[in-house]
Amino acid sequence: MEIIVIGLGKMGLSLVKQLNDHNISVKGYDINGEIGNLYQHPKFNFITEFDQLFDASKKEIIFLVLPAGKITDSTFDKILPLIKEKSSIIDFSNSQFKDSLRRFEDAKKHDIHYYDCGISGGVEGARYGACMMMGGEGTLDSVLEETLSNLCVPNGFIYHSQPGSGHYLKMVHNGIEYGMMQAIAEGFDLLYTQKNYQFDLENVANLWNHGSIIESFLIEKLYEELKSEPTLQKFKGEVSSSGEALWTIEEALANEVPVPVIALSLMKRNSTLDDNQYSGKVLSAMRYQFGGHQEL
Repeated sequence: MEIIVIGLGKMGLSLVKQLNDHNISVKGYDINGEIGNLYQHPKFNFITEFDQLFDASKKEIIFLVLPAGKITDSTFDKILPLIKEKSSIIDFSNSQFKDSLRRFEDAKKHDIHYYDCGISGGVEGARYGACMMMGGEGTLDSVLEETLSNLCVPNGFIYHSQPGSGHYLKMVHNGIEYGMMQAIAEGFDLLYTQKNYQFDLENVANLWNHGSIIESFLIEKLYEELKSEPTLQKFKGEVSSSGEALWTIEEALANEVPVPVIALSLMKRNSTLDDNQYSGKVLSAMRYQFGGHQEL
């Protein structure tokens, strides 16, 4: 098997390394030509010319690991006329599900299988075992399903046979993530600010990640950052939003479902661009640890 991976940033390159670990050959492309010097593997072939990625005589499996928006749209449009019918495109961008539905219809006109796939677990998950939620049409090819399942932790892959559903699930997932992160940030802000007790926040995070109800991947990542610097001074606490929480809120309004926690967490995240509270630093620390996200 050979898979084409387009987009070799933090997530894309981590997926390439895991594919190679599974003895799967990869052809990779990125606009940053230096990637070819950063990673070498007998089963990894870095291609410098986009058109040379594809073999029109055979069905391809293509991973799109690009930011949502124009770059995914333009790359997707370039791919369609270059690949054989019945090829498969797996779109790992955090796209708005309505954009994914449009791409599905465009791919169908070319007799190409398009799958929208949300991926969670951050860079570490992409490298060693992710959580994936994928949407598409019809029955999923068994070889492709096995390949994707092997890139995930046990029970960490689901396929839902409706186009757009994978990115819809990831949208709601990220909305929930916003609320969970905000609650953690507010709690640690109180512990940091109060004058009654002198808590070691590194030890508190470590404690709560051993058997407590709020034990979680997020607490674990916060602990990793607090170990190095409990005041989190390297973070300004300016936390950007990537769109999924807003889309979740818009979808909730359209369906008349109240989502006050998610809505307020987005508002609070936006407000961090104008203040310097410890809760913002906690949010930045968690985002940096699990996804390598830099502040603005």
